[in-house]
Amino acid sequence: MFKKLLAVTLMALSLGALAQQKPVQIEFWTWYLSPKFDPFIDGVIKDFQAKYPNITVKHVDKQDTIERDFQAQIALGQAPDVVNFWQDSTFAAAQAGLLRPVTDFTPVAQLKQLYWPNVLNIFTVNGQIYGYPWYGYVDQGVMMYNTELVAKAGLDVSKIKTLSELLNASKVVKQKTGAYGWLPSVKDPNGASFLGQFYLEGLPIYDKDGKAAFNTPAHAALLQKFVDLMKADVIPQDLLRKEAFQLTNELYSQGKVAFIVGGPQSLNRVKDANKDIYSKTKVVDAPLGAAKVQTGGAFDLVIPKASQHPSQAALFALFMSDKTNQAKFANVVPIVPTSIGSEIDPILQPKAKSTDPIDIATSRVAGAGRLINPGFKPPKNTQAVYKNFNDNIEAAFLGKKTAQQALDDAVTCWNANAK
Repeated sequence: MFKKLLAVTLMALSLGALAQQKPVQIEFWTWYLSPKFDPFIDGVIKDFQAKYPNITVKHVDKQDTIERDFQAQIALGQAPDVVNFWQDSTFAAAQAGLLRPVTDFTPVAQLKQLYWPNVLNIFTVNGQIYGYPWYGYVDQGVMMYNTELVAKAGLDVSKIKTLSELLNASKVVKQKTGAYGWLPSVKDPNGASFLGQFYLEGLPIYDKDGKAAFNTPAHAALLQKFVDLMKADVIPQDLLRKEAFQLTNELYSQGKVAFIVGGPQSLNRVKDANKDIYSKTKVVDAPLGAAKVQTGGAFDLVIPKASQHPSQAALFALFMSDKTNQAKFANVVPIVPTSIGSEIDPILQPKAKSTDPIDIATSRVAGAGRLINPGFKPPKNTQAVYKNFNDNIEAAFLGKKTAQQALDDAVTCWNANAK
């Protein structure tokens, strides 16, 4: 015990001492956060530089080219020092040997005191933690609904407690109003989102030996259920062309979707797009699948192995992702804090007697960080494997393959690339 405490103390002293050395500049990359969130990020950087005057931070926002630019800069010997990745990017970069384990700078014991253990697990690759959790999201979170459409359909929202009941309610909405009910994740160019449907219903993604095993008859039956719903136009075929989050926000804002299941960040878009629809929106607990679990994911701050100032970078990553700054960020945009203690920050508590949907939803998901779970670890060669998976899922929905054949083919590719 004494040795562990000593190690923690020495590491903390080391980081503090480095902060007092000669002036250095570190480069901080974010992903799709500028210009909308520049005031928040600039404010945290200003606070950090006031505390550590010998470290200046250059903020660079990257968007769809972040992974490509990251690899190019490393090849040029000009690596950034702190990078905002998400779980699959972190996994791929760690496997490629491009990242430093954050335990090189912060002891595991301290990390477990600062962040939810389930989120730390998301960024654990081959037993090493490679990211400081920064913010997360839940795919279920809360259910937001258009009260006018629901009333027109004659539905009682209090009786929608499961995803199966939500799908049945979606059939009623379509029959009675012509609008869609709930749009489930079907195809996602950045992942294998339909696997989440299996996880929610308690169906395994991997077997005990770590091999993909999502092609049992039960898996095929669940996929076929969704295929049939699309054939009946209960869920739109556009889900094969647009990610569910994007399409849901577009159609909900047009009064063409009754339910949004997810995080309250959706409501920011609705409020901007259609204030009338926003005024008709109410928030309740989200229905869950048979497994009674949430799915979701997280974004982190990683330290490239090629960073010229890794210790200072780690100091900044810790500061940016601490519970106070995560709470401030969640107050700006309804992300789910991944740091233990953010959820009880006064800034995130329900505003007295507020009926605003965003306020209500934000307070309900503030403590959901402990529930975040992608449901499965990403495979090796994620880009190729996910493309094959999504191609097979699409083939099933378009009737080009049976549900069973599509899943058999996806599992074969998944396991072949995992070697």
